[in-house]
Amino acid sequence: MKNQLNNTTRCGLHLAAPLLRGSIFSFFASKPPDEHKPPMPRTLNSANSTDRMPGQATGKERILASAMLLFARMPYSDTSLRDIAAAAGVDVAYVHRAFGSKAEIFRQALLALAPLDDIAAGGPDGATMINRICDLAFLRDPRKVEDVRPLHLLTQSSLCSEARAIIAQFFGTSLALPLSRAFGHADPGRAHFALSLLSGFVTHRAIFGPADLLAIPEADQRQMLQTALMNAMLPGCSDGVFGWRPI
Repeated sequence: MKNQLNNTTRCGLHLAAPLLRGSIFSFFASKPPDEHKPPMPRTLNSANSTDRMPGQATGKERILASAMLLFARMPYSDTSLRDIAAAAGVDVAYVHRAFGSKAEIFRQALLALAPLDDIAAGGPDGATMINRICDLAFLRDPRKVEDVRPLHLLTQSSLCSEARAIIAQFFGTSLALPLSRAFGHADPGRAHFALSLLSGFVTHRAIFGPADLLAIPEADQRQMLQTALMNAMLPGCSDGVFGWRPI
C-alpha cells in the first residue's frame, strides 16, 4: 500500500492514465486526416553517419523514433526503457549505452520535435508566430514518427513529476522566449500566460474531448484560439478593450 501511495504521489494522476489514454485514443481515432498540416518536426536523420547506407537509420535513431511514438501515446511514467528497446528492436543495454537514461531520451525526443526552428524561421512578426503556434494545437493520431508533435508529449506527460522539469525547460526555451522576442517583450511573462492558454486548450480538447467543443468547426476553434493568444500577448487599452481582433 505504501508503494502504491508513493507511486501515485510521484506521478500525479498516474492511476487515471489508462482512462486518459483511452480518451485520447478515442479522440484521435475520430478525427479525419489533417488538411492543414503543421510544420514538420526536424528529421531524425539530420546527423547522418557516413558508415551506413543512405536512408538506413542507426540504432540510436530507431530508439529515438520509437520513443517519440511511445511518449506521444503514453505518459512518461508508463513508458519503460524495455518498451522503447522492444519497439526499436534493440537490446535494453544498448538503450542505456546510447542515451544513459529515460529522462535523456525524453529530453532528446522533445528537442528533435522542437518547433523553435519552424515558428521562428525568417524572423516573423508576432501575429505570424501565433499563427504558426496555432498550427501545433490540433493534434492527430500519431501513427508514425512524422505525425508526432511536441504537444503530444506535453499532453501525455505534463502531470508526471519526473518529466516536469524537462517540459518546463522546453516551454521556456523553445516557445516562450522566441514568442516574447517576436512581440518585443523584455521578459517572457506574457508568453508563458499565452502558452498556458494553449496547453489548456490542447489538454481539454484531446483528453476530455467535450462533444460541444468538438462540434464547433475546427476553423472557428482555431480563430478563437488565435484571438486569445494574440490578446494575451498585447497590452490592454485604457478602456479595457484589447488591441487585436481577427480579420
